[in-house]
Amino acid sequence: MSMLATGFMWVVALQAQTASAPVDAVEEVTDSARSIVPAKVILREAPRYPGLELNKGRQAWVHVAYCIDESGKPQNISVLDSVGSERFENAALKTVETWQFEPALVDGVATWQSRNEVYISFALEDGNKGASPSFVRQYKKIGRLLDAENYDEAAALFGKMQGSDKLSLYELTKLWAQRVRIEAARGDMIRLRMALHRATASDGQWIDENSYIQLMSLLVKVEVAMGRYAESLYSYRKLVEAAGEDHDAAVELGPTMAEVRAVAKGDQALSIAAEIRSGADCLRCDDSWHFRPVRRRLTLANVRGQLDSIEMRCDHKRFTSAVSDAVEWHIPESWGSCRVHVYGKPGTKFDVYELPTE
Repeated sequence: MSMLATGFMWVVALQAQTASAPVDAVEEVTDSARSIVPAKVILREAPRYPGLELNKGRQAWVHVAYCIDESGKPQNISVLDSVGSERFENAALKTVETWQFEPALVDGVATWQSRNEVYISFALEDGNKGASPSFVRQYKKIGRLLDAENYDEAAALFGKMQGSDKLSLYELTKLWAQRVRIEAARGDMIRLRMALHRATASDGQWIDENSYIQLMSLLVKVEVAMGRYAESLYSYRKLVEAAGEDHDAAVELGPTMAEVRAVAKGDQALSIAAEIRSGADCLRCDDSWHFRPVRRRLTLANVRGQLDSIEMRCDHKRFTSAVSDAVEWHIPESWGSCRVHVYGKPGTKFDVYELPTE
């Protein structure tokens, strides 16, 4: 964390930057004979705080994905998620464009490193982890509405609070923790996972430890229920890092995660129900659906709507293709761990099948 003369501080928290941080053994690259050197940072400057947002005292974080090409230049920069205005998203994208790297090497040859992610947080220097009296009053009101099962009114008050000026990142995180309760009651798993992701963003640095552990525990359970097994393993690893292997939450989830690993290595096809949601909650999210596969063979089926393309961003390769429900994609082990993006028209529903090893 570095202080800047402009009166704000920025935080860049790397997440899944290179193949040196695998999700789990099921995602490890097995071709150990290859010599792989991850990309190295040459220049990574701080983002410029958007002037209008700085004047209004607004804060935000932006979750960015990007590739690094053979020359060390960032490419295919996109927003995975954010809490803040489009100005913050634009500032984060422009910042990553200026970064410079030594390219990744495979067997001494420069190559793409396409699975890179970073949280860029914009926080005022005089901001703190406290909450204002007015925020506390409104926050407690949402809690009372939820206790009374008045979910629509609670959601309306959430929207009003989210749009207000001068919410600290601590307050935004607490607010999204309340949103978790709303979506859990409504039973919308996709929006519940989004709320959990935002409430635990950047390894929970904007929320107290106990709340972070509870939310991460719920996130693991939700991802398992959705069939997003690689992501559940990743979230469980983050939970263990924060709480320790002996914590009750980690111990409780241990048998479930062992079962997930066994299922991932099994001979049955795994399915995920997917839907491309509107980008209204994240203006630069490109109307895409993305996930981490736990296997290396997958296909799309039962498309209801319009899909345009599929993109695989892997440690050592980037691949794009038109979408067809008659095509099976194989991800070579040499590509490393991947994140798969599917682009299409908002509202399109489809199924993803992860197929067992041949």
